[in-house]
Amino acid sequence: MRRLMILAASAVLASAPAYAQRATESAAKSADDAFGTSVGNESLGLYSTSNARGFNPGQAGNVRIDGLYFDQQAQLNNRVAAGSTVRVGISAQAYAFPAPTGIADFRLRLPGEKQIVSTVAYVTGYGGLNTEVDAQIPIVSDKLSVGVGAGVQRYDSDFGVHGLQYTAGVIARWNPTDASEVVGFWSRLEGCNDPFQTLVLPGGAYTPKPYPIRTFFGQQWAKGECQETNIGTLARYFMSDTWTLRAGVFRSLQARPKMFVEFLTDTQPNGVGADRLMIAYGPQEYGSYSGDVRLSNTFDTNALRHRIDFALRGRDVHKIYGGDDTKSLGPGAVGVQVREPEPVFVHGPSSRDSSRQGTGGVSYDVIWAGVGELTAGLQKTFYHRTIERPAVALSESSASPFLYNVSASAFINKRLALYGSYTRGLEEFGSAPSRAVNRGEAAPAAITRQTDAGFRFALTPKLKFVAGVFDIRKPYFNLDTANVFRALGEARHRGVEMSLAGEVIPGLTVVGGIVYYQPRLSGEPIDRGVVAPIPVGPLPRSALLNLTYQPPSWHGFSVDTQINNYGPQVARSDNAYSVPGYTQITVGARYNFKLYESGASIRLQAFNIANTFTWGTYQTGSLYARPPRSIRATFAADF
Repeated sequence: MRRLMILAASAVLASAPAYAQRATESAAKSADDAFGTSVGNESLGLYSTSNARGFNPGQAGNVRIDGLYFDQQAQLNNRVAAGSTVRVGISAQAYAFPAPTGIADFRLRLPGEKQIVSTVAYVTGYGGLNTEVDAQIPIVSDKLSVGVGAGVQRYDSDFGVHGLQYTAGVIARWNPTDASEVVGFWSRLEGCNDPFQTLVLPGGAYTPKPYPIRTFFGQQWAKGECQETNIGTLARYFMSDTWTLRAGVFRSLQARPKMFVEFLTDTQPNGVGADRLMIAYGPQEYGSYSGDVRLSNTFDTNALRHRIDFALRGRDVHKIYGGDDTKSLGPGAVGVQVREPEPVFVHGPSSRDSSRQGTGGVSYDVIWAGVGELTAGLQKTFYHRTIERPAVALSESSASPFLYNVSASAFINKRLALYGSYTRGLEEFGSAPSRAVNRGEAAPAAITRQTDAGFRFALTPKLKFVAGVFDIRKPYFNLDTANVFRALGEARHRGVEMSLAGEVIPGLTVVGGIVYYQPRLSGEPIDRGVVAPIPVGPLPRSALLNLTYQPPSWHGFSVDTQINNYGPQVARSDNAYSVPGYTQITVGARYNFKLYESGASIRLQAFNIANTFTWGTYQTGSLYARPPRSIRATFAADF
């Protein structure tokens, strides 16, 4: 039995997918549902790795790399990440140790046993240019392979400013024995050297007039700098017939030596604003060490398959922020650039925020084939945080709650499955925004809760429909009447989500879905009328329909279209006004072919083909223009 287990483990490791090939990447064809899938440079879904059910999976502690806990502070670029999947509802049921909000699970671009050099290049209609080269190189057959990659992007921002971004990465995969695997990676991103568009603060319950699309009306000298680095090691060892040990250790670091944000304040319907306030941030750094050790035992008893997971995870997070300086550049107008000389900014002392968290837990999962599945988990977490601010007494906070989750699925028949779950978590809530008196200050950790239920129905073997309801409750942090970022009550997102994904007829793939939820606030400030009951920022309704048609008779050629519809978005803290909803349409075509016996593809896309001007709003009520029409032509090949 031991020998059979080792052979099976070897087969699993050897057959694990390699993601170096770029020519066949397609988010639509990779998606199991409509909730969020990214593959290479393509993404599709109602949710993303930074937004699920109206909240951020990263803040909730729900980011994973190949299933292991990862405290993410910096972007994981395409040199080492093949893509990601957002798991909510029934797709998140079997995950051990979840927290409220969806799970964002990244897949690494694991190098395989075949030598491949992949190239991707695309141009946009406004002068953007991107070039990426990724290679996987087998060093020792069945033992060691390495992937390396680099990319240069001259990106074209939505408001007509060009910037440069560089990416690089290395990933190695080593199988020291038939039953073990070690993966190490390093990724780096540099850029952020284009100025941001000016954010608009309306003076009343209205949006200002639209301005000519792709018009930049900020200051050209207000350019930022950033470096984002991720380093990690993952290991897996099949210890026996039933025991498996997995571990991951990660370093994630984001540094912003320079950053500017400009606001046009008290803007009138005609677009004229009372003042242009330029904030020059002091040097910022957000870094963390995190790790996850998982010991799992899987065994069978009659018709039942059991899995027990024992886990130890932790994180050590350090943040440096503050020291900002604000200068007035005088009155201005939306869409009108008035060049001003760069003032002399004087940065003050920085603030420091340190938090440590260690968690131990046990999770039990049992599957009764053809009947159902039950998962239950219990965690004990220890959390401590220290905040040092200039001229302010040292602030410390601690918490050591029990966290737990339980979920169940019932397989009514081969086509229908029901599910339900309850999860309790401990979550941090970001930091104060640019407009706050205490901007940059991080919010304390607090208990969060989630309940969800629904079903999955297989319309055909290749087409599945998922529908569910959810209720998430978390503390609500925003600006009070004195412009201080603090807890103002409890936020509840209660809603419904639906997905239809798969092949409708031969050659026709559909990925469609809708999410609708009611964001509501409760608590003493709301009861007194100081804070309105609907929070600013959440997008309560989103819908998408993506159709891809590629019949075999077209010999690698396909066409696709995507329709995104979004509902109104509350734009003022007094709920007096909402940004109107909008619809955007994307069309595209792809041709997969052979180039000197190698796989290659050409991809054409046109986004927002109607070139509709629409405003969006951030949580603090500042407005920005959503992306205008754009086109992209992409070439990819695997040699």
